[in-house]
Amino acid sequence: MLVSNKISRTLEGPYRFIGFYFVFVAAISFYEQAWIIFSIHAVLGWFLLGSYSGVDIDTEKKLFRSFNMWFGLVKTGKWEPVGKYIGLTLVSMNKVYSLYSRSNRNITSGKKEFRVYFVNKKKRPSIAVKKCKTNEDAQRGMDELAIWLHLPVYSTKH
Repeated sequence: MLVSNKISRTLEGPYRFIGFYFVFVAAISFYEQAWIIFSIHAVLGWFLLGSYSGVDIDTEKKLFRSFNMWFGLVKTGKWEPVGKYIGLTLVSMNKVYSLYSRSNRNITSGKKEFRVYFVNKKKRPSIAVKKCKTNEDAQRGMDELAIWLHLPVYSTKH
């Protein structure tokens, strides 16, 4: 069975505004028939909003691949054996985004997320294989992967 997990987008949080800006300018230039401006902004907006990274896991062959999806169409990445890693672990993260204006005011937003990682031989989290919004979903996903891949679960030091 092939499991595909999206880990992160090219632009996340408030930075996604940049991608929407390019799409908005592309729409206006399409209406005004400014074809060169339209094509440049459409391609940039498509790239920024359509590109992301993730992990594919083939549970039958026990292979995984970290990939980048370009423009939402082309997937690049190399398959590697799961046997390189000794287990799985769950890590909670606080993601904080800060934007600063020209008047030195900042806008900060944050969110908590939970990621399941492969554990390397040094017993450190190495490659993120799943991202979840709640601890329960991440725990459930980690347990499923541990069963499918026959890997032990490690706890992290806090």
